[in-house]
Amino acid sequence: MTVMVGRYAPLVFPGKLNAMPTDYPSKIVTFDNIGANTAQQHVDKMNDVFDLQEVDEADVKMRLFAESLGGDVKKWFGFYLHEV
Repeated sequence: MTVMVGRYAPLVFPGKLNAMPTDYPSKIVTFDNIGANTAQQHVDKMNDVFDLQEVDEADVKMRLFAESLGGDVKKWFGFYLHEV
């Protein structure tokens, strides 16, 4: 697992972050791996949100995706971000 994380890490944001969409918390669905949805289905849903909200900036997509994680998934994601 660490090898895979190392390949994609670290997530580096540009110096100047773009503005987040207005009222974004109401537009994203939280993925906590408890319901019936798979991780791939969540990624697909987030890509739909990006398209519908016309989000083109990579830094906004990364931040929205991180905000969409909940429960143990958020803990896992945060753990691996800090481990690298």
